[in-house]
Amino acid sequence: MSQTAVIKVDHLTLSFEDYPEKPVLDDINFELKAEENLLILGPSGCGKSTLTHCLNGLYPRELDGELTGDVFIKTKSIHEYSHGEVSHSVGVVFQDPETQFCMFTVEDEIAFGLENKGILPSEMENIIDSVLDLINMTAYKTRKITTLSGGQKQKLALACILAMEPDILVLDEPTANLDPVASLEFIKTIHQLQQQKNFSLIIIEHQLDGWISLIDRCLMLNNKGQVFYNGNLRDGVNVHRHTLEQQGIWIPTPTRIALEIEKQLDHTFDNLPLTVDELASYPLPNNIFLAHINRRSTQLALKAEELIWTKKSTTIINEIDINLYEGEFITILGANGSGKSSLSKLIAGIEKPNKGAIHLYEKSLNEWKERDLRTKIGYVFQNPEHQFITDSVYDEVAFSLRVRGLHEEDINHQVTTILQQCQLTGFEESHPYTLSQGQKRRLSVATMIVDNQSILILDEPTFGQDANSTKQLLSLLKERNETGTTIVMITHDMELVQQYADRVVVMEDGKIALDTSPKQLWEVPSEQLKKWQLELPIQVKLEQRKQKDVSYVYS
Repeated sequence: MSQTAVIKVDHLTLSFEDYPEKPVLDDINFELKAEENLLILGPSGCGKSTLTHCLNGLYPRELDGELTGDVFIKTKSIHEYSHGEVSHSVGVVFQDPETQFCMFTVEDEIAFGLENKGILPSEMENIIDSVLDLINMTAYKTRKITTLSGGQKQKLALACILAMEPDILVLDEPTANLDPVASLEFIKTIHQLQQQKNFSLIIIEHQLDGWISLIDRCLMLNNKGQVFYNGNLRDGVNVHRHTLEQQGIWIPTPTRIALEIEKQLDHTFDNLPLTVDELASYPLPNNIFLAHINRRSTQLALKAEELIWTKKSTTIINEIDINLYEGEFITILGANGSGKSSLSKLIAGIEKPNKGAIHLYEKSLNEWKERDLRTKIGYVFQNPEHQFITDSVYDEVAFSLRVRGLHEEDINHQVTTILQQCQLTGFEESHPYTLSQGQKRRLSVATMIVDNQSILILDEPTFGQDANSTKQLLSLLKERNETGTTIVMITHDMELVQQYADRVVVMEDGKIALDTSPKQLWEVPSEQLKKWQLELPIQVKLEQRKQKDVSYVYS
């Protein structure tokens, strides 16, 4: 093995005991060199997160299944490390940060790892303050972890790992819960830290646009857990463009737009663009980006007035008024911790406001029986595990149908259809907790859309999804929307806002800062958008460049 390789994965094959005949990882081979940045791409459920468990020593120690082959960390087999020893060299920020927390407060969580590493108490304070400053969370030092937003928890998970100063940093979907500006700042922070600390980096990510300049090499996995490409990202995208689309593997947004142009027009990109600048350098045709047509409705579904919600003397939601109309597709935007999820839980009746009133179809939410309310409002949590209550995927989707007293034959037909639509066929008998993060997310959506509620509220439903799953999920939601269902979606994905939303609600410090159409939002001054931690969609950026440059003529 090369002396410069800090990780070597040698013929690694892994299967779980429930499906011994179906390997999650199949004969994986690759090396990571010192100070190298490796991007791992693959569809949801292909074993990316499982691979991280092999790199940090969790597997095979905690594996209910079989592992063959080997993983070497600095020339030493993973089997030779004592319990917890690998974490001193390999730091992993997991896809779901809550799975790695074990203390109550922010500072105690960071201190926990330092204690295990043997850092003196007198030295801990400076380290904790330093890493909190790096992630802009100094003000949250004494906060309870349960009070943090999903994005803030993601940052805390990173801080805990950075405090340990690992030689190898593994990031599993690190920006999935971060707002657009925070995502760019996160990537910039990683780049700066790497220049200071000289660590090697493995990135598992769906949102690729901000990472392009940092990537040295790319590893591509198919849906069978096999490596089909190992090399330069640009070459991989060009050579395997059709495989990437077929497998539902995320590619940079400018690349996806270029592929859409190729399909619509008699035009071929000799070298697919990876960045906005590269795509903008091509002579793009006029009217290639069709604007979403907003649908207007005057039929009121839900009315909320003067909502105030506080937790332990902290005001989370502050005097909010909002109306939801039948058939709208609404996206709720804003910085991490701005109150997006809190507002959604209030209007769904999951949390109760301290003050204010909410009426669903002119009837106070307090007067609705819980069982009846759930037939009208469906809610998909940011963390899917929060809503699972059965021991199998099939029973999870069938649960509400059985509560309603449907015949088993009808239940079977509806469940089978929904599982197929959500790409969960074949997992009927699996326990929900054994699914990948993306599969869990699709299951949580399946449990809601099977009931045909009038209002569907979804908190980051595309988190952890591959490109095909995201497309199919959004297609399902749009289909429901066009038949009259009101969709309320919390998202950080500005491309989805541009493509699907009729209306955007921007949150800031527990208040609604703006309630308008996407088109009008994109016309807001850039300084204000940045204050709200929002970025323009790439399509809008390209259109604005075309308007400024009259030389854009398609040939």
